[in-house]
Amino acid sequence: MSSVGSAALKVAIAGGAVAVVLLKTRRLPREQMGFVRPPVLPSLLFIAAYLGWMLATDAVIHWRGPWNWQPWIDAPLAASAMRVLAVCFLGPTAEELIFRGFGFGFLQPRIGTTLTVVVTAAAWAALHYSYGWAVLFVILVDGILLGLARWKTRSVFPPIVMHMLYNLYAIW
Repeated sequence: MSSVGSAALKVAIAGGAVAVVLLKTRRLPREQMGFVRPPVLPSLLFIAAYLGWMLATDAVIHWRGPWNWQPWIDAPLAASAMRVLAVCFLGPTAEELIFRGFGFGFLQPRIGTTLTVVVTAAAWAALHYSYGWAVLFVILVDGILLGLARWKTRSVFPPIVMHMLYNLYAIW
């Protein structure tokens, strides 16, 4: 498959996942999905803490790898644009709607906040099983931070932004 075709498939999968989640959850209360306006200051504090965690863990274990612009230079512009769209925008939105939107809203009243944060973080980390153990640990902590942001702000939007920024850094 060509690089453009591969990138288009990633966009279709991630975009389709967003559409399916939104369609399947449209009758749920907005609060349950976290579709509420987040408070500004706590949201900014979570975003700053998350970016600090991202940069610190990369400085210590170099999970992102070397800065290599050559694949971006060599790829067709359409493939690069679709890759950014899929990995940095649609993918994080889909994952956060599933884990910190639906999953969090479903589990929290049943098992409590602490267990909900841990369960959704562990499930989300398991989705990234192809990485090594050190990176999986980082992803687990990422999930805990995303879950805490969802809980404290009562909104899925700060975790979506946090996840997008993380992936934007990681993709280059």
